[in-house]
Amino acid sequence: MFEIQHQQFKSARYWLTRRAQIDMSPPYQRKGELWRLEDRQALIDTMINGYDMPKLYFADFTTIKSPLNHAGMRYAVVDGKQRINAVFDFLSNNMPLASTFILEENPNIKLAGLYYKDISEVAFEYAERVEEFPMPVVHVVTDEAAKIRELFLRLNKGIVLTGPEKRNAMVGSAPDIIKELSTHDFFAHYVSYKDNRGENLNNAAKILAFELAEDATETKRVNLDKMVSDFASQDQHLELAKLDAMQTLDKMAVVFGPRDKLLRSAGSVPAFYWFIRALEVDLLRLVRPFLEAINNEFAGRTVVTFSRPDEVANYKSALRNINDKASHAARISILRSGFERWIELIRS
Repeated sequence: MFEIQHQQFKSARYWLTRRAQIDMSPPYQRKGELWRLEDRQALIDTMINGYDMPKLYFADFTTIKSPLNHAGMRYAVVDGKQRINAVFDFLSNNMPLASTFILEENPNIKLAGLYYKDISEVAFEYAERVEEFPMPVVHVVTDEAAKIRELFLRLNKGIVLTGPEKRNAMVGSAPDIIKELSTHDFFAHYVSYKDNRGENLNNAAKILAFELAEDATETKRVNLDKMVSDFASQDQHLELAKLDAMQTLDKMAVVFGPRDKLLRSAGSVPAFYWFIRALEVDLLRLVRPFLEAINNEFAGRTVVTFSRPDEVANYKSALRNINDKASHAARISILRSGFERWIELIRS
């Protein structure tokens, strides 16, 4: 079943009181908190000054029992997450109007920089404009995952989606597994690079690609998209690959410390992953000191002792094309040979 229902729009206050019944992060959604403060404030400016707002699309689970209702809530955001979050933030006093806000109909009324509660006290009719704003929510009633993912992609066709965002909305089990891998403790607590546009999802997809290929492989956007498409109906392969990936991510969580400085670059994770994957558990305690030592040698902070001068040059060269199979293979090989010499050095 798939049906778009254009119902009478309800107020922002109505949706705020039902906030706990709206799944803001269903599997097909892009990562939240992408709007800058200025963007969110501009939306409230739009509402107070009487301009229109683009439609928002909510999956409506109140009329049918749908397997898409992962969170067991009445609604799930299909499109418009950033807008609804901005409205909720303002009405919850988590965000003020912009310092440059001007009330167009009467510039003498100074509301710039005020929070909702402050506006309610000094000029209630303008706070009420946000409260009573008819939110243009369109209801989507469906039990078909393919349809809702296709709707998301169509609604965002004019927007430049990142690779992880587009991949997250593709059909099949792979997007859900990639998302599950991306929430592992290793990504949640140990990486120190910024995860603003799906960097964790991207690395999780690369890790899954390695597992499915049983080797380091190409991890360009086109390759990762093809992987998701090719394995759309191969749930057993995906589940086995996920289990292997989880085991290695558990190892990585042992190797690295919280917000580890060695994980400042998202591009380093896949090579580190495949290198650590092959190691026995009793060697894990030696890995981080080795990586710190080799990182210092590659950066020229220490004299080359256990790595070879040509390996330093080759490793740096491989970093120029971090998603090429040859780059992954070169870095992994250098890490493995360097680790062997490191162990010999510290044991001698």
